[in-house]
Amino acid sequence: MRIIESDSQGKHQQEWLNSGVDEEIFHLNARSLSGTTPYEYLLYSPKISRRNDGRLRDRDLKKYQHIELGGWWCSGVDPLNDYVLMMWGCFKPDHPRRDRQKIHKFIKYEHPYREETRAFFLLVPNRIWVKVSNRSGIPITDEDLQHPGGFWHWVWRHNVPVTIVEGVKKAGALLTAGYAAIAIPGVSAGYRTPTDEYGTANGKPFLIPDLKHFATQGRQVNICFDQDNKPETAQRVRTAISRMGRLLVNEGCSLRVIDLPFGAEKGVDDFIVAHGQPAFDALYNTAVALELWEIKLFTLLTYPPSIAQNLRFLDHLLVPEGEKLIILKAPKGTGKTQWLSTEVAKAHDLGRRVLIITHRIQLGEALCDRFGVNYVTEVHGSETGDLLGYGVCVDSLHQHSQARFNPNDWANDVIIIDECDQVFWHLLNSGTEVAKRRVSVLKNLKQLVQNVLGSEHGKIYLSSADVSDTDVKYVLSLAGEYRVNPFVIVNNYRHVAGNCYNYSGSNPKNLIAALDKAIAKGGHYLLCCSAQKAKSKWGTQALEERFRRKYPHLRILRIDSESVADPSHAAMGCISHLNEILTEYDLVIASPSLETGVSIDIEGHFDAVWGIFQGVQPVNSVRQMLARVRETVDRHIWVREWGMGVVGNGSTTIGGLLRSQHVATLANIALLSAADNADLSYIDQNF
Repeated sequence: MRIIESDSQGKHQQEWLNSGVDEEIFHLNARSLSGTTPYEYLLYSPKISRRNDGRLRDRDLKKYQHIELGGWWCSGVDPLNDYVLMMWGCFKPDHPRRDRQKIHKFIKYEHPYREETRAFFLLVPNRIWVKVSNRSGIPITDEDLQHPGGFWHWVWRHNVPVTIVEGVKKAGALLTAGYAAIAIPGVSAGYRTPTDEYGTANGKPFLIPDLKHFATQGRQVNICFDQDNKPETAQRVRTAISRMGRLLVNEGCSLRVIDLPFGAEKGVDDFIVAHGQPAFDALYNTAVALELWEIKLFTLLTYPPSIAQNLRFLDHLLVPEGEKLIILKAPKGTGKTQWLSTEVAKAHDLGRRVLIITHRIQLGEALCDRFGVNYVTEVHGSETGDLLGYGVCVDSLHQHSQARFNPNDWANDVIIIDECDQVFWHLLNSGTEVAKRRVSVLKNLKQLVQNVLGSEHGKIYLSSADVSDTDVKYVLSLAGEYRVNPFVIVNNYRHVAGNCYNYSGSNPKNLIAALDKAIAKGGHYLLCCSAQKAKSKWGTQALEERFRRKYPHLRILRIDSESVADPSHAAMGCISHLNEILTEYDLVIASPSLETGVSIDIEGHFDAVWGIFQGVQPVNSVRQMLARVRETVDRHIWVREWGMGVVGNGSTTIGGLLRSQHVATLANIALLSAADNADLSYIDQNF
């Protein structure tokens, strides 16, 4: 086959232009190669075994024969060698070879054989240099212009912010947009981990020299890798970002992560071409610090959806009969409970019982009322008993509870875990009644999951606005040998948000003063609190007494665990018919009893929602409380700057938490062993 060089050059140039790369950047850094020339770029390492006459071995010639058909080569400058052209680079063959490890895939890029991978620092024309300077606000001096290192010496010397991407064309696209971008050939190529002769890690990861050179004190470093819908790939990318990010932070850098949105465009170059540079500018300006990004990972659901909607209310959701683990993620107030009620009705039509598991009694009672199922406290006094199933708080999943729970009573049945993220948090972290029976509850929950998923017709539904990979993986881990693929339903609808006012101060007195002014003007308000006891100055009982004294005429309703269970109180049993009751009151003061499972749909009544949160609830619980009123009204909140309790030493890194919790870790290993009947002594405790 004869390669016409000019044709190849034109095709390769167009490929770069299609990625949004400036034409001059292409000409400065890339060239078309064919015939035997590519061998000179890829097989120069002295580590390559050769014949006595110096020729390459036949196996290597056969392995790389495809490069003779042409492709493009790219390399940049070498910051570790006076910024001369770097010998190392990448070659993209026009006809790639198959990957022997993954036979269905092709190896898109070739790098010099038996040479350690490096980073790309592309040459840029002066007008692009000026563009980067204007964007960063860092001027270019005459000394910078005269230095042989040019652009990249200026970036290094003046601590210009840099963005690390995967792939050289992506770096070219960002440079074109005015961002100093460094490319690495793979998400894990920015650091290395020492290994022994068997490939086992025997040391700590460290930055590659190229990146370490630019990891200067105070430099802002951004990481912008491709987004991928495959859970395994997404997890690999997240791990690489965390590891490389931590190494950069340890060098004194300020590390931010730029998350590309899910869509047809995987890489930043395709994203800019499809959506324009302003769309990327917005992503860049809203990038989050590494620690916040790592925390956010716990809220992500990356399993690919089987059904994806963007509707105000869920509609036409048909789950195939064979699906066993159904995940429903939808915003608050979009009809999750209504849809689940239809699934409960289907189960009953098929003669299957339904077990509803919640983390709060009031939520469980409200759901059971919607589903037409008895709550556990109603079973013995009802004609239907547990014939249709029942609702229960997760605390009661043990033999000595009122439920007398036995996981072996459930097999070809339906399990609904509503607000699953909060159920699991409560189960694993709460210091309430569940703490006394945690081993028994954990053991029974695991057996329940295995019984249901291992049966022919059993199904488990996980439902929440905040369900994440963490929740799904937890259930899958409980399933043990029973392998199931989650059937994921996602509603991407976003409510129109009202204004939110955040009150500062060491206590909520400023918020209370503002609420006093609002009450004086008239109107109706919902006040959410995280405490209820009379001894708590900012709890429901103390605040009710305060407002009754100050405003004797005000119609006030207190909703907490005591009032809803008091036959003489107006709040008795109100959870199931809130929309009828609340219109009779001017001020409703609610504890976390109103946190989940209820929807206040009345319109034109509440003028605002107020919240006092003292750091004793998970973030999702706070958001849930504020969202009980579905109407778009203003929210006024006071949140304690620090929670009343922290996990471990309060660190936001897993390693830091484990180091602070060494003794607790030993105790938890023993606890898990007891729950699982397995020996977990092999766990590495040397964190």
